[in-house]
Amino acid sequence: MDFRQLRYALAVSKERSFTKAAKRLNISQSAVSEQVKLLEEEIGFELFTRTSRGIESTDRGRTFLYESERVMGDLLSLTDTARRLRGALADTLTIAMGSGMAQIFIPRLFDDLKNNLPGIRLEILTAPTRNIFTELHEERIDAGLAIESDPERLPAGLVFDRLIDAEMALILPPKHPLARSKQPVDIGRLLAEPFIMSELTVGYGQVVLSLFTDLGIRPNVLAVVDNIETIKMIVQSGGGIAIVPRACAANEVALGLLKAMSIAPARNVAFSLFRRRQPMSRRKEAALLKLRDMLKG
Repeated sequence: MDFRQLRYALAVSKERSFTKAAKRLNISQSAVSEQVKLLEEEIGFELFTRTSRGIESTDRGRTFLYESERVMGDLLSLTDTARRLRGALADTLTIAMGSGMAQIFIPRLFDDLKNNLPGIRLEILTAPTRNIFTELHEERIDAGLAIESDPERLPAGLVFDRLIDAEMALILPPKHPLARSKQPVDIGRLLAEPFIMSELTVGYGQVVLSLFTDLGIRPNVLAVVDNIETIKMIVQSGGGIAIVPRACAANEVALGLLKAMSIAPARNVAFSLFRRRQPMSRRKEAALLKLRDMLKG
């Protein structure tokens, strides 16, 4: 048995499908099936059985895969040990965050990074929520900061920790007529307004669209944009209005470039730290736990 066979078997277990496991691993389904079969021949019993609900682990398979996951974590820790022995200065923890989140999380992250995460170098990317899930799924990043999703929309094999809740607010140019309102702006009043949205099926866009569809109406979508920074620029230029987490526009509001208004019905979103269920090396696991605590403030 080898490391690759264990990886393939664990992927099948998490995805409950040889086809989905192959897609996640970026190899052919036949290669996954062949390596799992070789592993089963080596250990002398079947790991999986087919049911009406898909691929299920056998009783012995479940125990074996549980131990395999632990062993893989230990093997990954050996990489850390070798790096330290040859004098490497730092591990790299790669995280991606949804657009607009820098205002919220970067100050928390870099308040005392050197002491909080000694020996760790951060690599920070910005990406839409859907891309973050894909990058996690394909093991190109270690963790992602994104809007908490409907569990049914969360790709298999990913888990999350809630960090903070944030109020959604209407942002508009300071001279917009609605900016003079003393009360929360009713969503129904926005029906004819040109709306700037983000992707409509996940993250911010899904939340904003539901504000309208819950009332049986649809917004007048002028443009769909993949990041909040561009949304804010469009609104500043007078090209439309948008609904975003209030904290994501705090700097622009403080500078008088935008006005942020409460909405009715009110809506909060949760920012969460997403990761793969599969364990990383012990050193990275410890760093990720510390990172989570830092981001919670």
